[in-house]
Amino acid sequence: MFQKLSMVTRIVTDQEEALAFYRDKLGFEITRDFDGPHGRFLSVAPAGGESADLVLMTPDAFSEKSEELATVIGNDIGLIYEVDDCRETYENLTEKGVTFQGEPEQMPWGIQAVAFDQDGNDIVIQESVAPNSA
Repeated sequence: MFQKLSMVTRIVTDQEEALAFYRDKLGFEITRDFDGPHGRFLSVAPAGGESADLVLMTPDAFSEKSEELATVIGNDIGLIYEVDDCRETYENLTEKGVTFQGEPEQMPWGIQAVAFDQDGNDIVIQESVAPNSA
């Protein structure tokens, strides 16, 4: 049986640049960093959180799909991170140089803002409302 989502892969141009962004700007911690059969295996996750690891891989780690995966860089969506206070997190990340699509917006499911990582991939920060209270 399934237990939990443990890892999500994000295809990046450069692992060191991605690490600098996720660690230094977002405050993530390195969870795994070793040489694997297809190159460096590097994953990060929010510090102190209970989140799936974000595996930062370059397209060449997937030799049979490297050209196809290179087209994903800058077009990847779908990462949504829960935060306590979306507006405060937005302000803090903006001060660290993180680029956002716009200011936080109230949505039926909570307050959210869309940031971009070093390659232009979307990262949504979201302050959720309790189910059925919107």
